[in-house]
Amino acid sequence: MTSDTEKKSTCKKPQRPQIPYKKLKQTQKARISRWMFEAVCKYYKEHQQMPPEECLESMCRELYPKLHGTAPKASFEDLLAVFRKKQAHFAERIEKNGLPEPPKPKVKKTEAEKLAIKRARRRAKKKKLKAQQERLNDLPDWQDDRFFFIAGYASGGAPYGVTWEEMGLNPWEKLE
Repeated sequence: MTSDTEKKSTCKKPQRPQIPYKKLKQTQKARISRWMFEAVCKYYKEHQQMPPEECLESMCRELYPKLHGTAPKASFEDLLAVFRKKQAHFAERIEKNGLPEPPKPKVKKTEAEKLAIKRARRRAKKKKLKAQQERLNDLPDWQDDRFFFIAGYASGGAPYGVTWEEMGLNPWEKLE
């Protein structure tokens, strides 16, 4: 009779089908490429030279858990081949532009600054609404953007009268 531990060792987990790097989504490729470039930049800062061919595999092994999280179906060999292929581009980019500056840390706003921003937005919104209301109040009751003269309203509330077009004018055009 076999024990549970023996059953577990004989049962293999089904392997996920590996997909080539070419078939990954563009966002996955971009993220992987960025991480590879950052690793090369880190090596370049420490050693003042591009990583030699022998170091690429160990660098890729360090990156693999992160890369595998982004593209779980990509194989290590594919990612290593891409890393080797991109080395020339990374070297050219570093030579041309230098090392990229590290991203600046975001400075959190204080509560007072957040409140001041909210207040300013509220004031601007109130000012805009007030200006809009004043514009509407300045319009005569017997005109709108469709009718030059509103003679009356139908029982359903629709206006009727003389349109701007019938007068040969554009809406709100001044009379001569």
